[in-house]
Amino acid sequence: GESASSKLETLRKKIKEKQCSAIVLSALDDIAWLYNLRGSDVNYNPVFYSFAIITPNSSTLFVDETRLGEEVRSSLTETSTKIQPYDAVYSSVKELTDRVFLPLSTNAAIAQAIPAEQWCVGMSPVQELKAIKNEVELQGMRDCHVRDGAALCEYLHWLETTDRELDEVDGADQAELFRSKQDLYVSLSFDTISSSGPNGAVIHYKPEKGSCRKIDKSMVYLCDSGAQYKDGTTDVTRTVHMGTPTQQQRMCFTRVLQGHIDLAMAVFPAGTKGTCLDCLARRPLWNCGLNYQHGTGHGVGSFLNVHEGPCRIAAGNRMSKYEMGLQKGMILSDEPGYYEAGEFGIRIESLVEVVETEDIGPPDGRFLTFRPVTMAPIDLRLVDRELMSGDQVAWLNGYHATVR
Repeated sequence: GESASSKLETLRKKIKEKQCSAIVLSALDDIAWLYNLRGSDVNYNPVFYSFAIITPNSSTLFVDETRLGEEVRSSLTETSTKIQPYDAVYSSVKELTDRVFLPLSTNAAIAQAIPAEQWCVGMSPVQELKAIKNEVELQGMRDCHVRDGAALCEYLHWLETTDRELDEVDGADQAELFRSKQDLYVSLSFDTISSSGPNGAVIHYKPEKGSCRKIDKSMVYLCDSGAQYKDGTTDVTRTVHMGTPTQQQRMCFTRVLQGHIDLAMAVFPAGTKGTCLDCLARRPLWNCGLNYQHGTGHGVGSFLNVHEGPCRIAAGNRMSKYEMGLQKGMILSDEPGYYEAGEFGIRIESLVEVVETEDIGPPDGRFLTFRPVTMAPIDLRLVDRELMSGDQVAWLNGYHATVR
């Protein structure tokens, strides 16, 4: 959607605004995005081991040159980017003079090689640039989520109708198989969380063969999964019950769903920070004395890391001062949950796109809202309709109409 040359020029302007003569990049997703390159050095993340130094007049990529094909070399030549050995970065940074911008992700070895009086430390301007997707990236995200949603529906239907005895790893493997058949599939975007009953209450649970549970259709089943496609990255959680849920389970699920919907319907001015919206997803749970101990939303890369800053939706902490206000074109997750230790876990996660409202706010500064990108139905067997407002029901019906 944008050439590497254009991105480099924009970055140089950002460096100049910060009154710096260079920037040293070490975050792999920043480098991959900046040069429009992808790799496979890190599981689930299409990035490659590298560093980069950009100045007003030069661009240098520190990487294992033997792994670069002719197409990549040609692309780098077009941007006048020099290729240097990976380890050469540590001697190269010692040659930098004047102020040097060091993103928060800079490692200690690089920082210590530069005199402290030259440091300018802060949030990487590349993170801020790539957080706002261009139209090509946005369309790719929309398209890949249609295919990904179809694969997830195939999996959940297969899971409910099969007569095979399955454990949680079997389920995760089958979900991966359905995704792998989709066009432009590359890999998973993280380890699938396939969790039955009490294991669903372990927020970052990873099933292991030999120690995981059998999938019990009389219990709540939580599946948090996603994939890397050449046109986008997915991350979705659906919680289902393949039998008859208890009233407690239905109440908890519905409160989580209400929070998910209330956040999705939020209207806010451009630049609002996600910390201001986090309580919208928690309020239906708080009203019942319930809560969850994780963030409500994170940024997502475009065929890049499934967790991406600097935008997020979460309670404030020491990183809040670096948080970027929400802008049109961002992609984030909307994922409230509830976890009852030893019993079950519930999470409903969809990715959403930050879009302008049609007629709220002044014409030259319309307020923003969220539009769902994930296309996967929500299990109505776990919904208690009586607890929901008319607006929440209308949103859910409208979402399912779009998914169909």
